[in-house]
Amino acid sequence: MGITRVVAIVLTWTSATAPPAVERQTMLHEADAIWRAHGVAIVGLTPEQTMAPPTADLRLVVTLDCTPRRPAPGRSERLGAIPFDHENVPATTLTIQVGAVEAMIARTRWGGRPFDQWPPAWRDTLVGRALGRVLAHEIGHYLLASRVHAHDGLMRAWFDGDELLRPGRGGFAVAARDLPRLQSRLAGLGHGSALAENAR
Repeated sequence: MGITRVVAIVLTWTSATAPPAVERQTMLHEADAIWRAHGVAIVGLTPEQTMAPPTADLRLVVTLDCTPRRPAPGRSERLGAIPFDHENVPATTLTIQVGAVEAMIARTRWGGRPFDQWPPAWRDTLVGRALGRVLAHEIGHYLLASRVHAHDGLMRAWFDGDELLRPGRGGFAVAARDLPRLQSRLAGLGHGSALAENAR
């Protein structure tokens, strides 16, 4: 599918220093790869770029909450969030809980190794992949203008560590039943428009 819409992402973070560059770049690459299958390109901006480029249809601000979390077996923790107002209109700001994602994948063995034994470069790439899938999910809540979770695909309510890390993206497409809503929403997202204004 050709690209019909461009979403510009501004990344900010809660820590004094930015998460590793490889992690951030891989996160954006993964979210872009997932959404390109649906005609949406994800591009990264720096925090200093207060305005999206003219080619972008939408600008979202993503805060990476780097607060450390401890791995807790069997515990379900929110990995990301996007607020909705009382009229069910999504905000253009969302949060990814980096610490919660890391705590989840810390319980996952990859290549036969536990998280704390992964080579640093390998770790940054895999953490970035997991963060990108969580980011793609939260972008989905915005683009679908819906808090509702699907039974399968990208908009499932829950992913385990293995799903967030595995190479294939087969389980990260928008479910077929949600595609008409997505296409309708994207059709209303023109250059310079605010999709949230048409979210009702």
